[in-house]
Amino acid sequence: MAVEAFDALDGALRDDVRALIKAVKVRDGAPPLSDHAMLQLGAVRPELKHLVDRRDATIAGYAQLDGDTAEIADGDGDSTAAVLLAALEELAPHLIVWSHGKRSPVAPAAKARGYAKHRALWQLRRPLTDLPDKPLPEGVTIRPFVPGQDEDAWLAVNAAAFADHAEQGRFTKDDIEAREAEPWFDPNGFLLAEGSLRPEHDSARGVEILGFHWTKVHPHRIGEVYVLGIAPQAQGLGLGPALLTAGLSYLAGQGLAEAMLYVDDSNTTAMELYRRYGFARHDLDAQYSRPS
Repeated sequence: MAVEAFDALDGALRDDVRALIKAVKVRDGAPPLSDHAMLQLGAVRPELKHLVDRRDATIAGYAQLDGDTAEIADGDGDSTAAVLLAALEELAPHLIVWSHGKRSPVAPAAKARGYAKHRALWQLRRPLTDLPDKPLPEGVTIRPFVPGQDEDAWLAVNAAAFADHAEQGRFTKDDIEAREAEPWFDPNGFLLAEGSLRPEHDSARGVEILGFHWTKVHPHRIGEVYVLGIAPQAQGLGLGPALLTAGLSYLAGQGLAEAMLYVDDSNTTAMELYRRYGFARHDLDAQYSRPS
């Protein structure tokens, strides 16, 4: 039994890690790594490390460390998470680790080592039937995202809308372009709400992006409210509910039966919005911090 740390995963090892992640997802009913971590399986950055737990030439577990934050795929559902946590602690004394899904073995392994939960991320779901109709505010229109044209403007709105969010607010152009290259990316399901709240705005037509609803369709045919954001200057117009229902209608039009989303437990405003529009708790991701 040995844990190896790599700056990069070569092609064959990366394929083995992907196979492990797929098996863990089937076992636990939830992917052990986030979308962001999956996109980094082929990445090389100074602050990024890939840890592999090998047992008799078999990969028992994988951990990805990005700065002080880690995600773990525990292949045996028993001791691997604890082994990887011990190895991660050598690299990051102030370690924070994600546990994805209620059945993940990472949470009990972290608790056994004295970690404390400090963040909860709920997965909510609702059927794509009996969808409410919420009209757009006057003067606001919706159009699809245009790759190669809208990245910079979207990044600015996203950063403003999620200025206090630990992950979403730090999105970069590399991040969005990596997702544009994914098989699931559909610009027609990436809805931009445009309007003119400030006539003096210096764009050519006085029109700016006021909000967006980026949807996603998973391979197992469930839709996702991937990111829903409203520009600070457009808060209070009722644009959030209008964009939410527009995106849900788009997903229903793709023949999907159900939609999901993730929301922080601490975001009571968003939790209430989604509850009001028919979403209910389905699963839970949690973040644990190492005791000092």
